[in-house]
Amino acid sequence: DQAIRPHALGRFRDLLEATARHPAMLFYLDNWRNTAPGSPGARGKEEGINENYARELMELHTLGVNGGYTQADVIALAHILTGWGLGRPRDGVNQGGFVFDAGRHDFGDKLFLGHVIRGSGMAEAEQAFDILARSPATAKHLGFELAQYFVADEPPPALVDRLARRYLETDGSIRAVLKTLFTAA
Repeated sequence: DQAIRPHALGRFRDLLEATARHPAMLFYLDNWRNTAPGSPGARGKEEGINENYARELMELHTLGVNGGYTQADVIALAHILTGWGLGRPRDGVNQGGFVFDAGRHDFGDKLFLGHVIRGSGMAEAEQAFDILARSPATAKHLGFELAQYFVADEPPPALVDRLARRYLETDGSIRAVLKTLFTAA
């Protein structure tokens, strides 16, 4: 309700970030543990890189299984997302929402999907989300997933291509892509 519903008919890029910051996603895919090795905040269960969320973000949420990323891209995205986690209770107040812990972040430069991302904290994830959301592979993957859900298990390739084009033309407007899908002959 908090992450998906407000963005369901908006830009995919906004939906992508909202889900990445949601405590359920951070917890379920273990990004709350994702910590730069040797960083000041590395301790206990938060002692190293966790690739779970980075891999799922590319494989399921954006580019797709054959979306052109490599294991090096998974590792780079995991490093980009270090320090993204959940708040801890402090002074009896529940701080269980999203927090960025700079003490657990890898501030080195990263190479992600052919783009150099300079070590800059949270801005790194913003750049990575932009790259993922604007990728033609993401457009095609999302077009396929929507056509598969609403039309057929094996949707017509021409329809998937049409949806992908509309996605790219509208900077990821979910509403525009759905309108194209629902008005397709």
